[in-house]
Amino acid sequence: MVGSAMTRFGREGRTPADLAHEAATGALAAAGREPREVAAVFVGCRGTGSVPSADALSVRLGLRRCGLGRNDGRRPEHVTAAGAHAFHLGWRAIESGLHDLVLCLGAERLGAAAAAEDTAALVRRGRAARRYMAASGATVEQLARVATKNHRQGARNPSAGSACEVSVQAVLDSDVVEWPLTRLMVAPRAAGAAAVVLASRAGSGAPRVRASVLAAARDEPRAAQLAYAAAGLGPEDVDCAEVHDDTAAAELEAYEALQLVPAGGGHELVDTGFTALGGVLPVNMSGGLLSLGELDGASGLAQVCELVRQLGAGAGVRQVPGARVALAHSRGPGNAGGEADRLVALTVLSSD
Repeated sequence: MVGSAMTRFGREGRTPADLAHEAATGALAAAGREPREVAAVFVGCRGTGSVPSADALSVRLGLRRCGLGRNDGRRPEHVTAAGAHAFHLGWRAIESGLHDLVLCLGAERLGAAAAAEDTAALVRRGRAARRYMAASGATVEQLARVATKNHRQGARNPSAGSACEVSVQAVLDSDVVEWPLTRLMVAPRAAGAAAVVLASRAGSGAPRVRASVLAAARDEPRAAQLAYAAAGLGPEDVDCAEVHDDTAAAELEAYEALQLVPAGGGHELVDTGFTALGGVLPVNMSGGLLSLGELDGASGLAQVCELVRQLGAGAGVRQVPGARVALAHSRGPGNAGGEADRLVALTVLSSD
């Protein structure tokens, strides 16, 4: 992981081209590399397929401005629906020896198509939250504590454009969007971009990808086992994590799927402050999706950018002291775009 950068996430009206250009040039500058050195580009953006969305085409335009993409007739460019998927493909290209230097980028903005999908998604997410509460005994107040934690941590993150601290009562009092979820328990849509540069060789101090696993979302617990095994580590070795919190309930479920706590015990970690900054295992130090906003194309790579900062002791007031092993967990669509096509991506990073 020789370079990373992300834009400010929020609702500003910048184009995906502008967002992609800023993140890509920032990551290359951090890596000390030129566009001509990049062997391949891996892009995450919603609306991929045989007829790319306007956003996907705009992202490509932003890459052209950087001197990247197909316009030079030789550099492969791979586009997928989710940033975490793009990262996994880039890692595989390095790990297999196919390329020595690649750029992985995700960029997106709130669009009419995504907004239209939100109603159906809220119904599914509310159903999942009710199911989790019934199985675990978690309460609405505990969901509110998750949201409060992430909004508090997001308020410390300059990249979280609209984040601010909120009380548990304020979360409970915000509009109910799909019971038990209130507005502040659900990640908003936003605009933003994130990019990382992966290399087969790097100097000392560059974070290393110990494992990258991509699997069907229904196989999430098994994917976690594979990621830990590939990294030669266990959940007890993780110092900090960024997990997929499209809702507050989803974060609690992730604790259990990632074996950070036994089944049914996720809500207890929030009660004790275990997963807050200053706790034993801080989670979503960036503020998570609840603060940054949910973007299938960019969120997974934004998680990695935060973990690179943590492992390099560059997270400022969000810094987890002595962080050496970090875990990223992201859920997102495959290129078919249906619920049955959803994927989970797990990445284990270390500072040595």
